[in-house]
Amino acid sequence: MQASIPERATEAAKSHAYGCPLCNCGADSEDDIYCRLLVSHRKSAVVGALLERVGNE
Repeated sequence: MQASIPERATEAAKSHAYGCPLCNCGADSEDDIYCRLLVSHRKSAVVGALLERVGNE
């Protein structure tokens, strides 16, 4: 079963003020990006990106 992605957190976002750190999608708020990370990406991908970012600092 595939979870549905809210329209506001897709490539159809108007301003693209915020970008998803794991893909090319944009959103109009940080909350929309947070929802996208929860719904559209595997936890392992989110954790991997976080660890990579922390390791580069």
